[in-house]
Order: sequence, then structure tokens, then C-alpha cells
Amino acid sequence: MDYWNGRRVVVTGGLGFIGSHLVDELLRRGVEKVVIIDDLSGGDVQRLNKWQYNKNVIFKKIDLTKELIVNEIKDADVVFHLAAKIGGVKYFHKYPATIIRDNLLMTINIFESARLANIDNKIIYFSSSMVFERSQIFPLAENLIEAIPPPMSSYGFSKLAGEYVARAYNEEYGVKYVIVRPFNVYGPGELPKDEPGMAHVIPDLVKKVCEGQYPLEIFGDGQQTRSFTYITDVVDGVLLVAERAVNDDFNIGNDEEVKIIDLARLIWGLCGRKEEFKVRNLPPLKYDVKRRVPDISKIKRLGWKPKVK
Repeated sequence: MDYWNGRRVVVTGGLGFIGSHLVDELLRRGVEKVVIIDDLSGGDVQRLNKWQYNKNVIFKKIDLTKELIVNEIKDADVVFHLAAKIGGVKYFHKYPATIIRDNLLMTINIFESARLANIDNKIIYFSSSMVFERSQIFPLAENLIEAIPPPMSSYGFSKLAGEYVARAYNEEYGVKYVIVRPFNVYGPGELPKDEPGMAHVIPDLVKKVCEGQYPLEIFGDGQQTRSFTYITDVVDGVLLVAERAVNDDFNIGNDEEVKIIDLARLIWGLCGRKEEFKVRNLPPLKYDVKRRVPDISKIKRLGWKPKVK
């Protein structure tokens, strides 16, 4: 029998890109109840439509920057905390105070709720590969967090601070946690924004290519690398560590590096553009790191590896 069959879970940010895929997979694996908590500021309310007749799904509109959720989590087996202010690199530049304020408030309120509920379950805290923002050592192993300078971006710092919150509540109050760090997740349902750079790079590029932009504008010289991880691989990895691990941290990513210029050329062809591929390089953004590739040997030891290139 699957570990998740009959379980009761809470998913904060469950109407977001990753959160909605996670809910789908939890339902497929037979959970008894999924409580989705979302304030609708970033998630897509239309995603609720596919679950409206599912008696196993409960939706609650709650602003986690202002409210605790003691009652919502007191009978949960696992709490997945995804709710966050998140976007593309330009988003990090535009809303630094909002990001650090709201992300920290939400995370503290989740762990404070767990303390007050006196629950013997796990909080799965979704951190980010951006915690490694200033590393000059590659690939990025989990224990590098102890050796590298903290992130300069508010988003990266907010995610790293959330990791400290998780560990602190465990040390003082015994709240169990697992920290997951997804690397450049992509897949169906991740939507672009109206302003370039506000969304993640794949939906951002797809939108510009499909709208006929020519030459195609990219930030920086295009030699930046990322390690793109398909959404189903991320969800599988998250569920595996949620089941098997406690009070630990894991990178979840694809260790295949892709240059942004090569990504742009691939998307150009896939979207059917007939013109010669040509780009216009915009000035690089301040927090656009040059290289990102994870060491995934730790999660591989649990039996996980990415299936999608």
C-alpha cells in the first residue's frame, strides 16, 4: 500500500504551480483529505474547478502573513509549506521588502501553528536553490550552506531564513521538518507575466517567442546555466523525502546544466519560428547568478533520480 493512502495533509500555496501538481499527485495516491490554504494573491483560482466535486479536497482562503492555522493542521499527518512570494529574477529586484517580509511571516506562522497544535507530524518546507546564490563551488551540495556567504537577494535570504526557522523550532520545540530545495522547476501550468523577467525563464521566453518578438531579448550574455527539473520529478522527490526523512534537507533537481542561450534556441524551434534565431542581449540583472547545478547524490541514495531530461 502506498504510504500516502489514507493520509491527511495540508498544502499551503496549493493553487500555485508546484502546489497544484502536488495536490494532484497526493489525490492520485489516495490521501483521505487535502486542505489547500491559499490567499489567491499568486495562485490560480481556476485550478479549484477541477477539484470542486472532490470530497477529499477542502479549500480555505487564508492570509498566512496575518493568521495562524492551528485548527487546520492539528489533525494533519504532513504539512507542505509552499506559500511564498516568488517570481523571476526581475521580480526579486522589484519587490525586495515584500518578499522578505511576507515569506518570513508566513513561515514563522506555519511553525508557530505547529508548536501550538502540539502535532507529531512533519512540516515540509519548500526552500529554493537561491539559497546557494553566492556559491563559487559546484555542484551545489546541501552542506555548502554552512560554508558559503548568505544570499544577497531578498528572495534567497528569505528562503535561507526559513530554513533557520525550521531548525530552530525543531531544536526548541521538537517540531519535525524536512527542507527541500527544488532547482528550476518547469512544466505545464506555469504561466508567464505581462512584464519580461517577472516570471521564470521558460514561460517568459515562450511568451516572447510566441508573441513574435524579434530579435529575442534575453537578460545577460546567455551563458548563464540552469538545471531545469520537470514538475513530476520534483513532486516525486518531495513525496519520497516527506515519507522517508525527518529533520534533514535535500536538493531536488536535474544535474544536467543548460545554457540560457541554448534554452532560448530550443524554445525558438519548438514554437515554430521560421526566422533565423537571433537575440538581443539586455543588461544582466543584479541577482542573476551565472551558474546553478545541484549535487543530488544525497536524494539519489533514497532511490530518486530525475526521469525527464
